[in-house]
Amino acid sequence: MSTTNITDLYNKLTEIFNTGNEDAAKDFLIEHIKEFPEDVQKKIMFEFFDAALDKKIDSETQKAQIQKEGMDYLEKIDKAEKSIKDKQKVSKLRSFLGI
Repeated sequence: MSTTNITDLYNKLTEIFNTGNEDAAKDFLIEHIKEFPEDVQKKIMFEFFDAALDKKIDSETQKAQIQKEGMDYLEKIDKAEKSIKDKQKVSKLRSFLGI
């Protein structure tokens, strides 16, 4: 992703945010989430997850448990993605070597 794209996204988001329209800012993030770097995508998803929890959960203990479970699942997803990428690399190497 180029710096220009990030800057453009940030400027547009700031413009929307300055209008005070929180729903428009959320919609923008949802529509453009794949345009952000992967680490920023995860942070955005976590913030949406956290906001949803605040609306649904009464107890801080429940919220902490659900957040921990969510982080555990994100870690499992990251590991699965790495495993898939590793298997793809092995497959490409085998194909290259004619094995």
